Amino acid sequence: MAVQPAASSVADDYIKLAESSSDEGADDGRGEESDAAKQPAVRAGTKRVHSDDEGDQEDGGGRDAAPAAHQRCYNGAAVPPWLNGARRLGRGKWPDVNEILNEEMTRFIAYISPTVEEHQMRAWVIERLQGVLSTMRLPRVQAVAKCFGSFETQLYLPTSDIDMTVMLYDAGTTTVAASYGSKEAIRRFLYTLARDLKQSGFCTSCEVIAHARVPIIKTREAISGIAVDISINADSGMRSAAVQRSFAEKVYPTSLRALVLTIKQFLYQRSMNEVYTGGMGSYAITLLAVSLLQMHPRIRSGGLDVTKNMGVLLVEFFELYGKRFNYDNTCVSVLESGRYLHKRTKGFYSPTQPYLLSIEDPSDVTNDVTKGTYGINRIKQTFGGAYDLLNNAIFAYHQTRKFGKPINDTLQSIAGHADGGSGGAGHKRARGAAGRVDRSAVDSLTFNDDPWAPVSFLSSIVSIDQRIIAMRAKLVRTFHDGAMQRALGKQYQPQLVKALPSSAPPETSCAPTAVAGAESRMHRPAADEMARESDGVASDPDSDAVYVVSDDEYVVDDSTDSG
Repeated sequence: MAVQPAASSVADDYIKLAESSSDEGADDGRGEESDAAKQPAVRAGTKRVHSDDEGDQEDGGGRDAAPAAHQRCYNGAAVPPWLNGARRLGRGKWPDVNEILNEEMTRFIAYISPTVEEHQMRAWVIERLQGVLSTMRLPRVQAVAKCFGSFETQLYLPTSDIDMTVMLYDAGTTTVAASYGSKEAIRRFLYTLARDLKQSGFCTSCEVIAHARVPIIKTREAISGIAVDISINADSGMRSAAVQRSFAEKVYPTSLRALVLTIKQFLYQRSMNEVYTGGMGSYAITLLAVSLLQMHPRIRSGGLDVTKNMGVLLVEFFELYGKRFNYDNTCVSVLESGRYLHKRTKGFYSPTQPYLLSIEDPSDVTNDVTKGTYGINRIKQTFGGAYDLLNNAIFAYHQTRKFGKPINDTLQSIAGHADGGSGGAGHKRARGAAGRVDRSAVDSLTFNDDPWAPVSFLSSIVSIDQRIIAMRAKLVRTFHDGAMQRALGKQYQPQLVKALPSSAPPETSCAPTAVAGAESRMHRPAADEMARESDGVASDPDSDAVYVVSDDEYVVDDSTDSG
């Protein structure tokens, strides 16, 4: 019998869980058989029903038995949201550091990756734009909205905007209309489109950047609040998106996604992710990561399993491009299984800016992808700093495991947190004024010798801020309120139906299908594991049933696979 849950109550319960998952002051663990044990670990926008302790085994195969509840990491720092509810990662009481970092990267990517609702909301934004284009009077011209960039490649963060281009074709063809072949005609069309977008209610304001190298409209969709950049007849972006998808889906389906999203979040936090401000864009990050994987000697020889060494590869990425790479003379190319070219020979050398990073565009070998990244010196220094921070965090944990606390004063001050203080208070007190190590503060630092206390290395370089939490919560709330569906004239009738048995084959099981087939294109790390966890969107706290989004309804899987 079908039951229809109230959309608002579903969203409220859902968002409450999402916010609590990132509350650094909250209890991040699970009590033994307490009410907290019923609260699954969540990432914003997804409610889980599985315990992090599932599949535990004795020494010999799986993890050892261990306490399940931990409020802080081994060094007193707050447990980051991607480890919320989880004990220390890795197998056995003293796992390899590489194993901990690799598992942490897997959890971070699972947390930061878009949920089904978030992806669907972005797809609906594109649909709304196409609706506006369809109402424009363009004689003998067909306007088609096409997406490129990180949305098309599925390598986007919750804060990423949607990069779109409007292709103006001769009606019934895929030939760009000659009447819109000049920049002046494109500028006029941008102003006309900006006016229609505001009049239709798509947005409340638009910024037309008409005299840029690529003229665009920068706006924000009114219902979802998602930022949108719109260009005209810019098909080069679609070619670069095809390159990224090819590498991310066919060549390095797990490791590339993990590296790119972690580095993108790292640069986003430092405002180094926008090319127009001298930062590094998604395409350049992807090509640098691909080059690392191609040129790595152990990967080339088949001696390194990239899926089990993603953490090591992240450290080596920061080491290579932060400390080792010859920016003055070397050009990166990912063609022909990867190679390094000389910038002068390639024609990318600039006598006035020899320090610039040069990356050959595989879709147009005459194009230097990073010629606009004029802040590369700052990015290089930041990459080098990330390498140092990760190494310090690893060494601090290693020494704590052996000696009870780091034996080096600097590592103690970096890794330690004073008793009773907040997450970073001990760090500040131990460093003292002007960054000098305060000996008395260092002596007061204590470290948790519980072998099961959570350990986070990634939190030394990345974090999840409240802007991300708020943005994801808003998208979930908007999805369940049905505002976007009503704007598009879609029927919104969530229903409760009985799912197929968990033994059903994948192609016939009740899996999330909100993206109209796009879910199969979302290449996340540990896809099999995440499939077992289920991309559920909301559930009754007193029930094991999980709502998963379908096109116009919820499908409820009450036979959740526990591993």
